[in-house]
Amino acid sequence: MDQTAIFTYLDWQEFYHYEKPFQVFSAISNDSSSTSNLRFKDGLPEIVHDVRGQEYEFNLNINGFAFSRHAFQAAWFTNASNIVNLYLPQMEQLLRQNIQDIDRVYFFDWRIRRNIEITKSIIDANDKMQHLLPARHVHIDQTPSAALGRTLLHLPEDADQLLRGRVRIVNLWRPLCEVVEDRPLAMCDVQTVSPRDLVEADHVRKHYNGSNYYLKQNSNYKWYYLSRQTRKEVTLIQMFDSAKLGVSGELLGSYAPDRKLIIT
Repeated sequence: MDQTAIFTYLDWQEFYHYEKPFQVFSAISNDSSSTSNLRFKDGLPEIVHDVRGQEYEFNLNINGFAFSRHAFQAAWFTNASNIVNLYLPQMEQLLRQNIQDIDRVYFFDWRIRRNIEITKSIIDANDKMQHLLPARHVHIDQTPSAALGRTLLHLPEDADQLLRGRVRIVNLWRPLCEVVEDRPLAMCDVQTVSPRDLVEADHVRKHYNGSNYYLKQNSNYKWYYLSRQTRKEVTLIQMFDSAKLGVSGELLGSYAPDRKLIIT
């Protein structure tokens, strides 16, 4: 069933003209006024279309998101070692089943989110088993410069060759509960987003600086979600695709479609 929702968007500030939006993640406390200049506000109500029954009509390259089915065992999420050694190889298989001509897959991060109060006042970015709250701000996880930085950071010896091919960053999202009853994940059709809606923000960490896009609200957006998503239903979200930069490759160098790297 379609729903009406209110999303949280970046609240554009005039000082962003001379001070780039940023957030420091090295040590985040309840009082983050000194670690970020980001300002957000709730937008106007928007319709979120339920894709249940048509979920397999959406395409990663066209819409920016897609759905697939995959069963998993709860024991895989009991500790970080099981996730790395048992679950992530399964996710690589899923990626290869849904995306053609993948040469290499590299997982640079994974997180578990729960819609409960977090008792710790400081988020330990190195503790991947520490649960995070659902993300409320409308965003794209990786900018083109961040995609380049991720490749150079995680695959330095092969980066030159890999960046001459096609590089994509794909996020895999799934429920760990039987059925999502609240906080379902909403996706915006990338075809309805203009570059003018995107504001780049630096994400500063102790050993790595990345960046993402926050969005300003636009009435052109078309939002979708999968109602009562089950643990067997996986959402694929494309965060970056170097092929979208054009044949010149712009940021990432020459584009040679005979090699494809998936970073997730």
